[in-house]
Amino acid sequence: MIYLDNAATSRYKPNCVLSAVEYEIRHAANPGRSGHNSALLAAEKISSARETLIEFFDAAYHNVVFTKNCTEALNLAFNILTQGHVIVTANEHNSVLRPLYRLAADNLITLSVVYPTSDGCIEPIEIERRIKKNTVMIAANHVSNVTGIETDLYNIGKIADKHGIIFVVDAAQSAGHIRIDMSKLKIDMLAAPAHKGLYGVQGCGFLIFNNILTVPPLLCGGTGTSSDSVEQPVAPPEAQEAGTLNTPAIAALNEGVKWTDKNFAALSKNNTKLTAELCYGLKNIGKCIIYSPENCSGVVSFNLDSIDCSAVADFLNEREIAVRSGLHCAPLIHRHLCSSGAVRVSVGHGNKLSDIRKLLQAVESLLCEVSRV
Repeated sequence: MIYLDNAATSRYKPNCVLSAVEYEIRHAANPGRSGHNSALLAAEKISSARETLIEFFDAAYHNVVFTKNCTEALNLAFNILTQGHVIVTANEHNSVLRPLYRLAADNLITLSVVYPTSDGCIEPIEIERRIKKNTVMIAANHVSNVTGIETDLYNIGKIADKHGIIFVVDAAQSAGHIRIDMSKLKIDMLAAPAHKGLYGVQGCGFLIFNNILTVPPLLCGGTGTSSDSVEQPVAPPEAQEAGTLNTPAIAALNEGVKWTDKNFAALSKNNTKLTAELCYGLKNIGKCIIYSPENCSGVVSFNLDSIDCSAVADFLNEREIAVRSGLHCAPLIHRHLCSSGAVRVSVGHGNKLSDIRKLLQAVESLLCEVSRV
C-alpha cells in the first residue's frame, strides 16, 4: 500500500524505535514503583526521554509530563483555566476546541475565535486586537491539520509575552517537521504526540510547560512518591502522572526524537519536495479545489468537482492508496473554507516521488471515469 495518511499516524518507524519497544516489552518493569534493577533502568529511560525533549524543543526551565496522547496533553494544559478570557484560532483541532468550548459552556471562561485571512494565515495583529484586560491564554496550532499552513508563532509569542498571557501551542502536525525553539518563540505550554512526526508509537504524548506555571492534574492516584499521603503530590511530573506510565512508548519516543533530530535536514527536504510535487500535480489536473499552498508542511487537502470526498478516498483505497477524508476533527476551518469535508494527503518518511505520481494518476483516472458517465 502507498501510505499517505501520516498526519494521522506515521507509518514508517525507525529500527531504533522498534527495538526500544521490543526491549521494554521483553524486559517489562514499572518505573518508579520498585527498587530492583529493572525498575530503576525503566525509570532512567523515562528521565532520559524528558531530557531529550527538553533539548530538542529548547525548553530549558520547563517541565515535561507524559500523557497517553496529544489530546490528553492539551486537556491538561487547559486544566489550568478557572476563569478569564481565551483567544483561539479557527484552525484548531477539536482536541483544542472541545475542551475550551466546554469551559465556556460551563461559564468558566469566555472565548474569542480568530479566523484566517484569504490566504489561510492567522494574522498576529488580529489576535492582539482581541486581547482584553482579563485575557489569560492564547491557544494556537503550529500547523493546520487541514491546510498544512504554518502559524506565525514568533510574532504571536511576542504578543503573548508582552501582555503577560499564557501561550499554548498544539504541535501535533509540526513536531519533527519544523524546528521549535520554545524559549525563542515564548511558548509557555507545548503539546504533541509521539506517533506522528517524531516517529514514535501510539499511546504516548507529552506536555512541556514553563516551570513557573502550576498545572492541576487531570487524574489522581499512585505515583510511587509520597506514598504515605492520600493527597496527590504537587510537584511535577509526579503531580500530573498518576498511574503506570507507558514505558515502551516513552522509550520509543526517546529514540524517535533522537533519530528525527539526526535526520532532520533530509526529512525536511523530502517533505518539501513531495508536497510541492503534489500541489503542482493537483493544479495541473484541474477540476481540483486545493486548500493548501505549495509551501505547506506536508499536509495537502483538496476536493474534486462534484465528487464526494469519501468517494475519492474509497476509490484511492481500492487502488492501495491510503488517504483520509472528512472533516479531520476541525469543524471551524472547514466552515471557513465552505467545505463539508475534504481529501487529505499527508506525506512522511518512506514516501517517494513515485507515490505522489501514482496518487495523481489515480485522481486523473477517477475524473476520467466520472466524465464518461
